[in-house]
Amino acid sequence: MSILKSIFTAIRGGASEVGESIVDSQAMRILEQEIRDSKDGIAKAKQSLAKLKAREVGCSRQLKDLQDEEAEYTSKLKQCMAADKAELAAACAEKIGELRGDIAEKQSQVDQLSGETSKLYKIIEQRQKNIEKNEGEVEKLQTVMELSKTRSAMASAMPTNDSSAKRVRTAMERVQKKAGQQEDGMAADQWMADMESGADLDNQLAEAGIGSQSKSSAADIMAEFAKDK
Repeated sequence: MSILKSIFTAIRGGASEVGESIVDSQAMRILEQEIRDSKDGIAKAKQSLAKLKAREVGCSRQLKDLQDEEAEYTSKLKQCMAADKAELAAACAEKIGELRGDIAEKQSQVDQLSGETSKLYKIIEQRQKNIEKNEGEVEKLQTVMELSKTRSAMASAMPTNDSSAKRVRTAMERVQKKAGQQEDGMAADQWMADMESGADLDNQLAEAGIGSQSKSSAADIMAEFAKDK
């Protein structure tokens, strides 16, 4: 892409990291401005194309009127010849000749306008595709720049030496220890609540098989059916 190539060619060299960052941000602004200017140019080109197309449509309508008029005088010429009206037939023939000259001229105008509008439309269409491509490049570059900023921020936030890393690990261990102590306390509170509500006695009775209906085993069911025989 010519715009990107010219920008990044201009910023290559032995600039410092800070200087490169400044130039990169300026390059992005330049590129974005180029895209905005291109869009404005496309909008104006479309307006001009619309006017040109309106002229083509107008000329096409005039051509159709001339062709209809020629058909009308052709019909009249035939009627005059059938009625032996030689003078009127000659007048009609002369009129038809004039109309055919006008039709040829108008047809030439229509063809020229049609060719110009088609050519300009293709140019505008191609320019729009280029703009969309440039916008995609800008978005990609912006993403890369944001990722670079994120990496820099993360690198700045991370410990830079062993002592810092050790302090981070120690702090994490303290947090985990406190979390374990809180879980132990919650378990003790639950045990106390169960004792106070009598749930512990119910559990002991259930384990002894008292107060609960045990499920019948297959042997019990077989014995039950054997008695019925």
